[in-house]
Amino acid sequence: MTSEGHSYARFRRALERRSVANAWAAATELAHVSLADALALCLLLRDREPARYPRAAVRWLGRYCCEETGVTPNEATLVAAHLAALMADDPRPTAQSLAALLDAHGRRESATALRRWYVDAAGR
Repeated sequence: MTSEGHSYARFRRALERRSVANAWAAATELAHVSLADALALCLLLRDREPARYPRAAVRWLGRYCCEETGVTPNEATLVAAHLAALMADDPRPTAQSLAALLDAHGRRESATALRRWYVDAAGR
């Protein structure tokens, strides 16, 4: 396994174990963090270090708008509103709605990351 592969495995384990520090450290070793993985890290911050979430959410939204093909102002606005609403006490309805929005626009990897998060959140 390459060092990149090892770092990615550590990143995924840190997300699963819900360790912000370890996930962040592993992410810095990666040449590229996918949009879906960046969303997973953002959601981990929402849960574990909520003061850091707003900045991470805005940063993720910027990447989303730049990296995804054909993002319209309406789509960006809807995604931004959902990211803000995820700070609710029960974020699952918003997360489900955002996942459906992402799926409707062909953003399946990010939708999957979001679903993984809210299914895990339901089990906590």
